[in-house]
Amino acid sequence: MKLWAKVIDGEYLRANKVFRNSLPLTQDLYEEVLREICHELDLSTPVTLASHYRHLERFNIVEYKPRDFIEPVEFTKFVIENVDYD
Repeated sequence: MKLWAKVIDGEYLRANKVFRNSLPLTQDLYEEVLREICHELDLSTPVTLASHYRHLERFNIVEYKPRDFIEPVEFTKFVIENVDYD
């Protein structure tokens, strides 16, 4: 598994983080990795639904909007992309 997290504000990439792991991507592991990535980027963890994970599985990308966060955020979207093409 290789996930690329991007904090985007308008047209600008404000922060990003690549997370690599040898384990296969599962919903439980995704939620755990998402919490770790958000901690490292100093973000609150977005509310993640099963539909978010299914979208990541199907399209290799999921996008969180500010409304997906409990705390106010200073960006327009938070994107997680599965970039493990092997």
